[in-house]
Amino acid sequence: MASGRRHPMPDIKLRLIISLAVAVCVFLFTNSGAFNTFDVQLSDRVYQSESVNSLPITIVRIDEKTLTAMQSQPSEWSRQVYADLLDKLNESERRPAVIAFDLMFTGHKSDTVGDIAFAEAAKKYGNVIAGTNASFSLHQNKIESIAYPYEELREAADEGLVNCTPDRYDYVTSAYTGMRFDGKWHDSLAVSILKKFADYVKSHPEYANNHPEYADISVKDYSAEETNRYRFSYSVASGNYDCVSMIDILDGTLKGSDFANSIVMVGAYAPGLQDDFPVLFSAKGQSSSRMYGVEIHANITQAIYEGRLQTEANRLVMAAVYALICGLICFLLLRTGIVKGVLLCLGTALLYIIVSVIFYKNGVYILLLKMLLCCVLLGVGAVVYHYLSAHYEKQKINKAFRMYVAPEIVDDVAGSGSYELQLGGRHKDIAVLFVDIRGFTTMSENLAPEEVVDILNEYFGVITDAIFKNKGTLDKFIGDAAMAVFNSPFDLDDYVYRAVMTACDIAKASEALGEKLMERFGKKVSYGIGVNCGEAIIGNIGSTFRMDYTAIGDTVNTASRLESNAKAGEILISEEVKKRLEGRIETEDVGEIPLKGKSRKIFVYRVKL
Repeated sequence: MASGRRHPMPDIKLRLIISLAVAVCVFLFTNSGAFNTFDVQLSDRVYQSESVNSLPITIVRIDEKTLTAMQSQPSEWSRQVYADLLDKLNESERRPAVIAFDLMFTGHKSDTVGDIAFAEAAKKYGNVIAGTNASFSLHQNKIESIAYPYEELREAADEGLVNCTPDRYDYVTSAYTGMRFDGKWHDSLAVSILKKFADYVKSHPEYANNHPEYADISVKDYSAEETNRYRFSYSVASGNYDCVSMIDILDGTLKGSDFANSIVMVGAYAPGLQDDFPVLFSAKGQSSSRMYGVEIHANITQAIYEGRLQTEANRLVMAAVYALICGLICFLLLRTGIVKGVLLCLGTALLYIIVSVIFYKNGVYILLLKMLLCCVLLGVGAVVYHYLSAHYEKQKINKAFRMYVAPEIVDDVAGSGSYELQLGGRHKDIAVLFVDIRGFTTMSENLAPEEVVDILNEYFGVITDAIFKNKGTLDKFIGDAAMAVFNSPFDLDDYVYRAVMTACDIAKASEALGEKLMERFGKKVSYGIGVNCGEAIIGNIGSTFRMDYTAIGDTVNTASRLESNAKAGEILISEEVKKRLEGRIETEDVGEIPLKGKSRKIFVYRVKL
């Protein structure tokens, strides 16, 4: 096979059938739930990237330090603690723009004085947002109730839903912009924060002048949107927001002026408070981690402000798109080479990632893993397909080649795997057999060409069977003669004896064939065989354009001359053959005879059958 030869491609009908089958498989696979968790993990790692927080957010942590100082859990605190916190944060004229609590303050405590103090402080400063929480039915498709702050606080502060719900893959990858319940729209904590911050910027023109990036801030009305839940892009990894311990504010270590014009978010930040969730986003070099609810809400606020919300692409539609793309790729793979095919799959995968990232930045979330897997599988399939096709094609060539050349020669030539032929030969001791049909020329004069070919084919079938039976190599057919060699190209045990046995097998089979021809044509043909052994040159003989894998030398010439001198039904062997097989075959002396092309006569023997 010439280097770079392309194997035959399937016809267009077969290519269409295979491509359609692949498209159907891709559709079923990508529309299924297989690998969904891994798909989200991979997709978020590609899409999510840490960035600079563009909002002035500071997180006030109810952390271990605070719990240790308070010597109790938040559920045991008087709400006077939060009233004191508001007083500390707002003690300066340069107050926080927003103070949002990712906490629930439902119902009155036994310490009603603290409840009233907290509500009055919230009303006094007017920058407070308290948390609300929606409860869903079992299947998460219907709001059953909303838990509100106690009445006095609800009248004094704005509200924001603090629901932080893991998705079906157990990770927090999406966020609510709000919910509608009993005919009323309730903004999420993040949307409420942004609305209050926008109002603050508008009412403080000096701040807007100093911070032009916020001068035009506005928050759209999400109650008019068809959906209320979006995927969102994280911006800041766990622990990377500006954070302070709540106790440092309460004990005066930090002053209220330190939080001037900022968005202060207060929330649980200790493992025992059970407000941390699994997230896929993490800082560079870190594995996926857990993030406290207050940090998640800070990221959601940042995402809404930057417009980094995404609607997940319809899975059924995407499955149809994937099926179409993969079907087309398959159709092309079946008509192109292996290198181009692999490059096509890799290029498609890369282009898919680029397009998906562009869609992501424009608000459409497309899962990556399944389509990338399809591209990989198509690439692997292309390699396997081309390998099997090349192997099948090679077997076809070998099979066809064996119809013209001895199988041993085909194996020797194909052994390198490249089918590259080079002129040249090597010395080797071999046995050579020549056989010729006697009386065939006379017989063929009265036969039709088709009948001549039939006779030759039958006779050569007898010769070929005998040669292969004794593991010889059929070198060539020469008109109505044939040449066989033994111990070439591969080593063969007892090759001289095998050559003589081949001659005997031909002789015996020829008798039956002769009787058959007598019945059909009224004439009988016979054979003449010559066998010799000795050193010869074996290899590719000829030119770079046309060559034969054969044997040449005096040993071959002598075998040919012996065959020429053999009478009908005779097997003549040389003295060297007789010497090597002494006692193993029966012979009778023919005597010295002259051979054409030789200056001296040689002693010849006839094999007795």
